[in-house]
Parts: sequence; structure tokens; C-alpha cells
Amino acid sequence: MSVDDDLIDDSSGSAHELWRAPANRGRFARLIADFNLRPDEYVDPSWPLGIWPAPWNDMARFGDRGKRVLARALLDKVGLQPDAAGAVPADYDFGGREKRLALLPRDAFGELAKLCGLCLHKSWLLSSDVTRGVEKTLQLHFGAQTMAFVRKETPPFDAVSETLEPMRRYPKLVVQKIGARGARLLLDFIAPAGLPVFARTRLKLPRIADVQPAYRLGDDQRSELAELLFLCLIPERLRAWDWLF
Repeated sequence: MSVDDDLIDDSSGSAHELWRAPANRGRFARLIADFNLRPDEYVDPSWPLGIWPAPWNDMARFGDRGKRVLARALLDKVGLQPDAAGAVPADYDFGGREKRLALLPRDAFGELAKLCGLCLHKSWLLSSDVTRGVEKTLQLHFGAQTMAFVRKETPPFDAVSETLEPMRRYPKLVVQKIGARGARLLLDFIAPAGLPVFARTRLKLPRIADVQPAYRLGDDQRSELAELLFLCLIPERLRAWDWLF
């Protein structure tokens, strides 16, 4: 049985889903293969920078083989040690919608994390506590269109709520915290997918997300976050990847 046949079984009764469509078989299989076998293609630069000294912390300096060696070392850092045969744990079953989030390219995944971070702080962003300095920095970093979208078009997100009040005097820190918390929220949403998926997903995001306190999401919180992701953020802001869900 081929990788495509193993991963996309039309007999399941869900062949109407776009990710199962014959036209998408090839790219869906490539996403899974690259996710498992080519972490060097999506590792966030902050990971090697935070672990190794120069010049070993710049993967762009190395050729294809060198990048693979460094990426394999990073997999070990996030808990994926090879077995006796040298094989690193992998997962090729992406039937679950939440699990497929991990297949998004790093740029798209990072954009989704930022949107999650903004929604996480929506109540605060709508309050009078946002200073002019903070607002200017938010507009410059995230864009006026994104800020307007989050404030006016996203549903209330009360499952988890955060405030930035203690750091409102430091606009750059506000932006950094929004991104870090959003990335952590997305990571914790994916965590039940299992270690091979969770560990690789950690490498797609800035390392700062790793040191954020974990959001221990309950069933109701997961359900509300799923609605936000799959019914709002992805269809509206990541339309090119809506087929994957």
C-alpha cells in the first residue's frame, strides 16, 4: 500500500472533505512526509540560536546534509530520540482535524499563532487600557487590517482570557507576549496528538513559546478554541489552507 492509500481512505465515508479529495492526495502526502522527515525545512531560527554557539546556530550556513544533521539534533532536544535502528519516532496518521494543524507551513502556522494570541487578549484590546503607544505598535506589527478583523469580526473568546495590563507601558513587550501566548495556546491545543507530532510542532514556533506557562485546556475550552480556529480564523485569514480542514 502506498503512502497516499494508507493516509487517505475514501471508504471512510468522508471523501467529500477537501483534504481527502483525489486532487489533493499528492500535496497532503507531501505535507505529512515533509513534516516527519524534513524538520530542517521548518525549524524556527530561534531554536539553534538559543542552544548552540556561533557558527553552528545558523542553519542557513550549511548545506542540505548539514541542515539535516542539525535538525536531527534538535529533534533529540525536544524528546524524539532515535530507536536502536536509528529511526526517529514519527506519525503518519493525520485523520484528526486538530492534528492536521501541525501540517501547516511554518509561516502559516506562525500567522495562526499570532491570531490566537490577539483573540486571547481580545477583551483587553477592546478596553480603554490600550495606550496610544501600544496601539501604534500593535498596528505596525500586526497590521491595521488584522487588528480590525480581531476586534470586529472574531467571536468572543472566553474559554481562556489574558490581560496585558502589567506591561502596557512597554509596547514591544506587549507584542512579544501576544505572540508567545498565542503560540503556546496553539501548542497546547495540539498536544493530545502525541509526542511525535507535538515535539515537531514545537520546532515550528519561536522557542519563547516553549517557556510560556502551559494552558491546561479542558473539553469546553478545546471546543471553543476549535470553533474559533476552524470556523473563523482559518477560513477568513488562511483561506489557502482551508482545504486541509
